[in-house]
Amino acid sequence: MKLDFARVKENIVPTDVLDEIRNYKNVIVFGAGESGDWVIHLLRKNGIFPKAICDNYSGKWGKRKGQFVIGPFEETIAAYPDAAICVASVWGEEIIKQIGSYDGKLLNRTWDLLSTMVWETSAGLCISGEGQYIRDNLPAFEKLYHELEDEKSKITLEGLLNYRLTRDKNFLRAIKSNEDVYVDKSIITTNILNRMKDGILIDGGAFDGDTVDLFIRAWGGKRLNIHCYESGRQNCEIISEKRKKWGSHRITIHNTALWSSSNSDIFFDEHGLSGKLEENGRNKIRTETIDSGNYEKVGLIKLDIEGAEREALKGGIETIRRCRPVMIICAYHLQDDLLVLSDFIKSLECGYSIVLRHYMCSSGDTIIYAIPMEDLKLA
Repeated sequence: MKLDFARVKENIVPTDVLDEIRNYKNVIVFGAGESGDWVIHLLRKNGIFPKAICDNYSGKWGKRKGQFVIGPFEETIAAYPDAAICVASVWGEEIIKQIGSYDGKLLNRTWDLLSTMVWETSAGLCISGEGQYIRDNLPAFEKLYHELEDEKSKITLEGLLNYRLTRDKNFLRAIKSNEDVYVDKSIITTNILNRMKDGILIDGGAFDGDTVDLFIRAWGGKRLNIHCYESGRQNCEIISEKRKKWGSHRITIHNTALWSSSNSDIFFDEHGLSGKLEENGRNKIRTETIDSGNYEKVGLIKLDIEGAEREALKGGIETIRRCRPVMIICAYHLQDDLLVLSDFIKSLECGYSIVLRHYMCSSGDTIIYAIPMEDLKLA
């Protein structure tokens, strides 16, 4: 691999960018999720105090976030027409296009500040330790590089590591896949879909049923049996409502957290339609394992569960070894996800090939696809 250690960045947001923002009397933060929290923390730490926060999700409008009342962008910029705009979202590129469409002149005072990795955002870190971490683990990353199934996976890993080192989004633009995440047709081919179709599909981290929609479209008219595991009560209610439109598809909802053991209580914080496990969260959620489902045949395991992917896999070892399902695993929530998750898959000795893809111009949506080797030969 060719890694750009010469341009390692320690300050996640350059001081000259913060100096430019400091010239504005008013500052707006665009993004009211955890990323917005991180940007507000960064700005305040550097003596910059935002006046307002906005978001595109209407469900957040009118709600309080600290001292702010969240509003839509148009109303917020109308209230502060001369403000600097600090974008705080994994959808930064899309938001910048939105701002440009509203008024192109605003782009001269718009900055996309979110160049953190997910674990940095969660921990409120403003200084990156990626240079040292990647150097310390370089032999393991080199090993993974050579174990990856195809050349695009190798290019993806190299690009991801270079972004983590430099925060240069050109590395992400060069590797970003334009396929649909989870149902990437360049990997999940028709032959692989046919192989999975008669088994149960496990949707770990089902959110509001968006992945169920993707699966139904991918399989066309095939009647699917999908088990949705989702910690958020509000999301489970939305999935339940959507079952009406999904017709004959069999959708089972588990309002539990997938984990390495069943019937334990772990803490969970639900933020609007998103949420994550917390050491001292506000709500308790019961755990469940994949193996406790005693599924006779599983065709697919998809996991997007905010860093709990490794625990869920431990709780599914028997099912994985017996059924050898295709596995689609998010690998961007924790600093060592790429290494830990790929090592776990290899340790099963079940004949899996590992394919790596990335789908955003931010730190989100890095996906490990574990495909049984014989399925790739049929692809």
